[in-house]
Amino acid sequence: MPKLTGNCLCGQVSFEAEGDIAMQGNCHCTDCQQVSGSPFATLVFLKDEDVKITGETKRFEHSVDSGNKLAKEFCANCGSQMFGYNLGRPGMTALKAGSINEKEHIQPQFNVYASSKVPCTIMDENIPAFDKMPG
Repeated sequence: MPKLTGNCLCGQVSFEAEGDIAMQGNCHCTDCQQVSGSPFATLVFLKDEDVKITGETKRFEHSVDSGNKLAKEFCANCGSQMFGYNLGRPGMTALKAGSINEKEHIQPQFNVYASSKVPCTIMDENIPAFDKMPG
């Protein structure tokens, strides 16, 4: 049960998370590409009650192809993406891996939306890749 800490670029938003990591993976969907400005987003999921957030965040909600609504929270000052939520499956917080200080605990278990990956992206062949979100 690792303790994870992290913060945004300007330091006004931080978090402490201590609990079992439920899962972690890379998402190559176009939404994650657009919101991160990167070829994919790496997400580390913990139970909501295991994550303590300090500082002011703003929230953006949007619908995805499954019909679910997702929420993304970011620093109100510098705009750093920090947290994600699937509103159709409450109870979990997705930490954006780039904001985690303890990088050794970032070990993605899968890739989703591999069908929309940026062509130059190299994916670890030792973890499963799914063209969409598995059922």
